[in-house]
Amino acid sequence: MRHALWAVALLWACDDGGSATPRPVGVLDAARPPAPRADGGQPGAMDGGGARARTRRGPGGRRSTAPDAGRPTGDADVDDAAAPRADAAPGDLDAGPAPDAAPSADGRPPDDAPWPLRACTVTLRYSGPGAAVQVAGEFTGWADAPRAMERGADGFALTLGPADGLEPGARYAYKLIVDGAWQLDPRNTHRKYDGDCVNSGLQVPACDAGPAIVAAPLDVDGDAVTARVQVQRAADAALPASVEFTLDGAALPAPAVEDGGWYTVSADGLATGKHRLSVRVTDDAGRDAEPVDLPFWIEDSPFDWRSGALYLLFIDRFANGDRDADRPVGDPVEYTADWHGGDLWGGVEVIESGYFERLGVKTIWLSPVNLQVDGHFAERGDGPRRIAAYHGYWPIDGRQVDPRLGGDAALHAFVQAAHARGIRVLLDLINNQIHEQHAYYDTHPEWFRTGCVCGLDPGCGWSERPLDCLFARYLPDINWRVPGAERQFIADALYWIDTFDVDGFRVDAVKHVETTSIYNLRAALARRYEQGGHRVVMLGETAVGEGDSFSDGCGVVYGDGYDWISAYVGPNALDGQFDFPSHHRMQHGLLTGSLAMRALEQTVATLEQRYAPEALHVQFLGSHDSSRMATRAASDPAEGCRFRDDGPCASLPATPVDPAVFQRLRRAWTFLLTLPGIPLIYNGDEVGLAGGNDPDSRRDMRWEGALADLAMDPAPLSAEQRGLRAWIEAIGGARAAHPALWRGARRELWVDDDVYVQARWTADDAAIVVLNRGAAVTVPVPLGPLAERFAAFEVALGDLQARREGATLMLTVPAGESGILGETE
Repeated sequence: MRHALWAVALLWACDDGGSATPRPVGVLDAARPPAPRADGGQPGAMDGGGARARTRRGPGGRRSTAPDAGRPTGDADVDDAAAPRADAAPGDLDAGPAPDAAPSADGRPPDDAPWPLRACTVTLRYSGPGAAVQVAGEFTGWADAPRAMERGADGFALTLGPADGLEPGARYAYKLIVDGAWQLDPRNTHRKYDGDCVNSGLQVPACDAGPAIVAAPLDVDGDAVTARVQVQRAADAALPASVEFTLDGAALPAPAVEDGGWYTVSADGLATGKHRLSVRVTDDAGRDAEPVDLPFWIEDSPFDWRSGALYLLFIDRFANGDRDADRPVGDPVEYTADWHGGDLWGGVEVIESGYFERLGVKTIWLSPVNLQVDGHFAERGDGPRRIAAYHGYWPIDGRQVDPRLGGDAALHAFVQAAHARGIRVLLDLINNQIHEQHAYYDTHPEWFRTGCVCGLDPGCGWSERPLDCLFARYLPDINWRVPGAERQFIADALYWIDTFDVDGFRVDAVKHVETTSIYNLRAALARRYEQGGHRVVMLGETAVGEGDSFSDGCGVVYGDGYDWISAYVGPNALDGQFDFPSHHRMQHGLLTGSLAMRALEQTVATLEQRYAPEALHVQFLGSHDSSRMATRAASDPAEGCRFRDDGPCASLPATPVDPAVFQRLRRAWTFLLTLPGIPLIYNGDEVGLAGGNDPDSRRDMRWEGALADLAMDPAPLSAEQRGLRAWIEAIGGARAAHPALWRGARRELWVDDDVYVQARWTADDAAIVVLNRGAAVTVPVPLGPLAERFAAFEVALGDLQARREGATLMLTVPAGESGILGETE
């Protein structure tokens, strides 16, 4: 079927009234913000290199095609003046192309060249409730001289530019004043701090900096792609000297320019998998346009991030594919906190074995790959234990893959192996801290904060000073309010996408970074990679409980943990976050049994009510930062232990042997893998690895059979552990057979203290999920409007017995068991 490429882009239902939009960041009071901070200049271009077809103007303006050896890849910067995204339903700032016959910025008359001039103005729009709307910011002296927006048929609008004293390429902090109330602009793609207050960021197009590239959504039809790309001239009207198109690094025949400066390029016979169409433009003045890359996939059906599990692959503890690269620190670092030897080469072997497909995994989140500091350091609180940087969160370089993990070659191979199977890859993006030995700290100490330590120093609680507290005294905190720091870390993020073709990021410690880091990174990603309709997915970690709240003193208020998580999510921000409030409750209900099934249903109902349905939130029960699922399910008294012989911890948690523990784990996985959102599997939880708190929760993965050579822990798996993995594989099979389990609407059919029955359905599929934590039972489940859907059904998972009696399903569930029923034709 012919379709525009929206396979990864999210469709955000937004109206300015707010009911269908992600929850707002907060309303700001009318107090005048503090004095502004100075902003810096604009970044430059990041070029992917490779051979290109160059469209050159010959004598008399004629164009010809000539090969080019490609430009060298240099330091990557970003043009903050992002072009509008194809998927930006709420509306970005309107800085579209100038009319074909528009005069240039210096008032010269238009010429007859087909390429339009870049716009030097930006139009703010507002269509929410309100009788009067004003704009106030750095360019109005804030409340001194606010500008009124004009009401039109589609709401309010105001066009601003150089005539208003705004400098092309600059960013200005501003807010809207709606009927006297100050607020962030819901359409805005950028954020900017002014003093201690976060504001919307008015990004003026850099119309005089060089040409610009604007792309329409790609059209993908089977194995063919068609792209429409417009080239715009800078305000001085310099003509394009070369226009280059490449597909996967190979030059495409250069098309002729069409009216309006548009080019149409097509390719067919493309192989299944991921591709990239790249556009590069240089003008007569020798200025390069900010590069545009248009990724897309050739596959049987559009990808849905919810369709499979997200797998956390903790590289150093996963699979050792190159033992010659092992570099443990040794004494005084205990084995638990040292480098073990896992690497990306081992990960490639696991991918090629089909392991992830059998588990139903569609996305892999890699722990950080950045080059790490050598040696060892004290624990956060200067304790006696020494820790090595095996975990990846102490980077000393922004763009180098650590050779202990296999280096750049291994990451290239890993991504290619994953993409060959349709699996997406997310890198762990460290946006909060670096190690004090990082090159940036030597050259730009002003980019970082070195104050109090989170949770240790007085007045420095994790939620009390989340934006500037340090994770440890040797981990300087990135100050995203410094323009130079923002430009560099955004450029580094784009480097990983450009160089390794990864599909997005898991963004670490979002709670501890300014919202500007998320919004302005998304704007840069949108301009560079998302104009064709492809979405670079970002999933954030905001570790908060349901009762956590925050106020920045400038009117931005998060009333609870759900608000805090939602504040960073939207079409101009993160795609989703790890759902910590639900995680904490589900752990109790499913692993420890301390919550009744009724409370679990309330947890699911709450997350459905509090989060935007379009958000790609991650549901999880285990992670690398807390004790293992199996250890919690076993109620092991050493659950909180981190090291052996550490205070009261004479030993660390043992591998469970009780079948009841694995039955409890099977129930937990049945519930987790059928929830709305993206389910997470942390490597080792699928086989019930034991583990106390970090770092004991990061034990080595167990491998057997054809993958035994990858193991760093030779201990065999028990029959119960293999059975747990087989159970998760079976759930993956049920999800593949019944898409309603991951994309369907949801309804509770029966819930009491011990039994939980829910239905999920789409227009053409339906399934029922059953959990029983008590004795064997038969329950009469009313099917209600789903009665017609279950005239015929199958047992897709588990040892269930079911029969229809009118509109009631008589369901028999063995003690402690769970399962899935699926609709059949």
